Amino acid sequence: MADTLTVQELTDLRLGGLKTAVDDWKTMTGRLEKLATGGDGGQVSGEGLRSKANAATWKGVNATVSREFVTKTAKQFSDAAAEAKSVHGLLQGAHSDFVKHKADLRTAIDDLAKRNIYVNGNGSVIASVPSGAAAGSSDDIHKPTDEELDVAQRRINKILTEASETDRVVARALRALVKNKYDFTEKGADSVEEADRAQGRADAEYWRREIGKGHVDEWSEEKLARFNEMLEDQRDNPGFTETFATGLGADGTLQFWRDLADPGQGNTPEGERAKLLGQAQQNLSMSLANASHSHSPEMEAWKRDIIAAGGKQFGHEGIMVKPYGFQIMSNLMVKGKFDSDFLNEYGDALRTFEEKKKPFEPEAIWGNPGIAAQLDYTGKDADGDFGRPGTDPMGGYLKAVSHNPDVATKLFNDDDWADYLLKDREFYDEDDPFGQGDGTTQSRDALGKALLAAGTGLNPDQPHVLTSYEHTDPQRQVLEGALGRLSGKGDDFPPELRDDMALLLGNWGDEVHQSASSLDTAASPLNYEDLLEVSKQVSRDQNAYGLLTEGVNQAIITDIHAEHQGDPEEELKRAGQTVGFMESARYQAIDTDKDDPSWPAKWGYHGFGGVANFVPVVGDALQRGVDSAAYAWQLEEQQRIDDEAAIDNTQNFQSRQGYLQALGDEWSAEHPDHRLSQEGNEYLRQDSIGNSAFNGNSTANRIAGIGPQ
Repeated sequence: MADTLTVQELTDLRLGGLKTAVDDWKTMTGRLEKLATGGDGGQVSGEGLRSKANAATWKGVNATVSREFVTKTAKQFSDAAAEAKSVHGLLQGAHSDFVKHKADLRTAIDDLAKRNIYVNGNGSVIASVPSGAAAGSSDDIHKPTDEELDVAQRRINKILTEASETDRVVARALRALVKNKYDFTEKGADSVEEADRAQGRADAEYWRREIGKGHVDEWSEEKLARFNEMLEDQRDNPGFTETFATGLGADGTLQFWRDLADPGQGNTPEGERAKLLGQAQQNLSMSLANASHSHSPEMEAWKRDIIAAGGKQFGHEGIMVKPYGFQIMSNLMVKGKFDSDFLNEYGDALRTFEEKKKPFEPEAIWGNPGIAAQLDYTGKDADGDFGRPGTDPMGGYLKAVSHNPDVATKLFNDDDWADYLLKDREFYDEDDPFGQGDGTTQSRDALGKALLAAGTGLNPDQPHVLTSYEHTDPQRQVLEGALGRLSGKGDDFPPELRDDMALLLGNWGDEVHQSASSLDTAASPLNYEDLLEVSKQVSRDQNAYGLLTEGVNQAIITDIHAEHQGDPEEELKRAGQTVGFMESARYQAIDTDKDDPSWPAKWGYHGFGGVANFVPVVGDALQRGVDSAAYAWQLEEQQRIDDEAAIDNTQNFQSRQGYLQALGDEWSAEHPDHRLSQEGNEYLRQDSIGNSAFNGNSTANRIAGIGPQ
């Protein structure tokens, strides 16, 4: 995008001069309209002059030269009035918009300051935590999380981007009005919105003509950079996005990206060009996503034609490689929120195409070297260079689904679709369809993100600050269905889904905690056996294990602080029961991979990022309890590695004594008047939570078929 306004520039923007200009142009418009039409006074006007010229009898040279001059001059009065009206409308809209932008920025800065987040003059947000002395009490100081900072930065960026767009659109429109120093503009935009759409349509037409000339693979990096900057400016402008898509047509859209992304002849883009293509791919994807929400006859036809072109192959002059339309379009769906109906229909068509190719083997069809062009530049290959094959269209489709959580929830609540994606369909390493890549199955990684969106209602690619759990019944059905289907895979559980399932379970932390701590496993909120198996599979990966543990830890602390009826000791016992459950799952994970000589290193402590995007932000006092318990767990985890400590498979919760102690202390601080919190009763308190951990561990071991050895 063109230069973006800074916080300092927007804050210091003085609008008094602009308001004066608005008032002056309003007066000017009125005067020019009277000169053009005569107004109510019947004075001499351009319209009167034109009428008299048309009514007069002209002879000789006057019939041509003089009459044309007088008529044209008369018209200039109305053109001048129209141009003045456009100037006034643009300035008035700019003033109104900038008043709003400044107010939004001021409100955002004030709101963030209350959370100890400072916004500097360039628009960057940083934590600004006062000292304990300045705050009066260190216990009351809020320390912003990384997720809060991410969300705050997005909020500030959005305001600055909108302000910059107002500035860009109005400046461009005003320049267009005065581009001819010897003539007035007959018609210009009367508002910022109208100017924005008109500029979008003009840009779309310009680049459609450039693409229509062919040989887009020969565009210079400078031209590609200009195209990308235009896309970044216009990707949310329906005037551009719809005009661009329909102007190219479905086949033209697909052929354009096919030609630009992979020219062939050994000229696969790399270096700076590959990086530019990655930016253009994302901006083009967001543009098409924006266009997909239009329901004009032209866009509805484009969407139908794109789906119909999925099974068509698109060649390129001079090479034999011919990817399918589905492969090309799915790589143009990696960013942005596409229309729900379009996503549903596209996905159904893609799946139908796959199921008709029986026996369907994705690596043999999508990964076939005869059709596998390089179409994805949004990620890096093993050497750190931008550009990967992007051959499996299901991957790009699932990325699009993850950005529209409502579609994701519906998709995974369709039993046929859920079985197809989680149980039946084969996925493959797109870097090398025959098993020689880095082992990461990119499309299955996208599957995990789509599943996470389906069960949480959240876009996993956007930072969030949740204040509470707001689940729906369909989202719960997604969770239960995923637990049932994935637990059935046993040790064939896809590794790419471990981190996403950890986050999903953390998002449903209260249900997980209540299920893991159930005395009657048959009556637990979630299927106990399925939950245990999935927790085991998640725990085979260090990062996923950390995400899961942090999510469950917060649920435990939240439960300790929640309002309950009856004896508060129940929360203490439930905490222990869940710790025992989690340790059983972890032991089973270690035992599964015991022949892997590298597995001990997997458990070395480091920070686990991302979990806070999917669990509610809690009050500072409760957060201190969360952090304290997590720190105790982390210390024990590191010591377990440092000491190469083995886990007793009969009582594998024993290595969690420090964590249990921290949970007991937190419970006691919340319930200081309880008999177990009284001085001298610490042993009784730890006995309560410890015995519960034993029970939870014993129950989980029994369900898993683990017995003393």
